[in-house]
Amino acid sequence: MWDKYTEDLHIKWPFSFSNENMHTFAELSNDFNPLHNNNEFAQSKGFQAPVVYGLLLCTQMSRLIGQELPDKNAILTGIRMDFISPSYPDDELIFEAELITKSTATNALEFKCLISKNEKIMCRGNVSAIWRP
Repeated sequence: MWDKYTEDLHIKWPFSFSNENMHTFAELSNDFNPLHNNNEFAQSKGFQAPVVYGLLLCTQMSRLIGQELPDKNAILTGIRMDFISPSYPDDELIFEAELITKSTATNALEFKCLISKNEKIMCRGNVSAIWRP
């Protein structure tokens, strides 16, 4: 399956997070910062609504490595994400990933990732993995 990892590998899907997803993430992470769960507080900081947790957005990188690649032989080794614009519950977002590095010497993979809304980039970063057949 290693040969399916080519430089033209591009993967894309739509997703969104509901208020219920936000609540579940707060419970799991024990992060109850009012920026993420209090409308008045978020608005007092200049946002239109509670902001989606950055690490919740990063779950799409985990989905990429764990579910969307050509096989199940990749193991996540690193994530880097820059948050450019806030995302809100129920935003219709698009996740895109493009393979930018494939090392046959080390079986390392690196993907450039973007999350966008209405063609505006909300966050961008890289995710790395190692391929273990």
